[in-house]
Amino acid sequence: MKLALAPMATLSHAPLRALIHRYGDPDEYFSEMIHAPSFVAGGRFESWYVRSEPCPDRMVWQLTGSDEATIVRAAELLLSHGGIGIDLNMGCSAPDIARFGAGIAWMSKPLAEVSSLVSSVRRTTLVSGGQSPRLGVKLRLGETEDYPRLVEFCRMLADSGADIVTLHPRVRRDKYGRPARREFVGRLASDLSIPVYGNGDIRSAADALDFMERSPCAGLMVGRGAVRTPWIFGDIKRAEKARAENAGACDAGTGESSIGDIDHLEVARFFIDALLEGQPPEFWISRAHRFFFYYCENFSFAHHIKMKIQNAETTDAMLAELERYFDEVPQDRILARA
Repeated sequence: MKLALAPMATLSHAPLRALIHRYGDPDEYFSEMIHAPSFVAGGRFESWYVRSEPCPDRMVWQLTGSDEATIVRAAELLLSHGGIGIDLNMGCSAPDIARFGAGIAWMSKPLAEVSSLVSSVRRTTLVSGGQSPRLGVKLRLGETEDYPRLVEFCRMLADSGADIVTLHPRVRRDKYGRPARREFVGRLASDLSIPVYGNGDIRSAADALDFMERSPCAGLMVGRGAVRTPWIFGDIKRAEKARAENAGACDAGTGESSIGDIDHLEVARFFIDALLEGQPPEFWISRAHRFFFYYCENFSFAHHIKMKIQNAETTDAMLAELERYFDEVPQDRILARA
């Protein structure tokens, strides 16, 4: 199976990729959501969204927008930065995105309008005499659990030139507290002529293998789980290999691991150093807060340390809070992997 890092706003950037890279890369790294109008206009921070370190040959650029012409132009510009393809965001349900006709709003537009967008971007990605960059679409179930409508929509995407679909199996109104409906991924994968990736609530290698067993598909996309445990992709690959070879337990951290123990304070320091080098100063605090909001779930008193870090106003203060926490709760500092 293929593995991909999900496109997460304020998270799927070069510093997080550098951290994940230490433990084992996914097959694909999706960028943060790139706002087509801002990118085309040459916005002040847009160049930071198209940094491709540490694995330029694994990058997928995800685009959002409401206007076909602008999205097509943004796709043309993005492909000059390399990578393996373009992904169109038709699944983001954030109100600020959807109410302007972007994200999941595309799933409610006339099929002809959506088809025109996909076909136009497809023409942009075609390369004569070589392998063309891939065109994908990431989406949700839609407004409701209307599976016939979902299949119709996805078949239209395939007919219009999409090479792959990634399904986050929640409806528009769902929050993350409700489990993803993974059964829809397997159904869609069996009903489409193009590959389908599944996305939603993958927290461990064992969970990934269970997802694939219950809802077979071409690959899995991991988002928040990769922020909590940046070593998850390496764990999944080792677990998949172990299962294929019938060579012992499959879940993460049960003997097949080759990365050793995790020092959470060292991880935090590495991430902050990468953040200060790989993002503009205006982004440092918000992106550090966002990362630690998820990463701190590894700790016994997660809410306590989360709030301490969220209230810290500098990256040095965040690290100082973590150092104090580990002084008080030393058993939380090292994650034993043996």
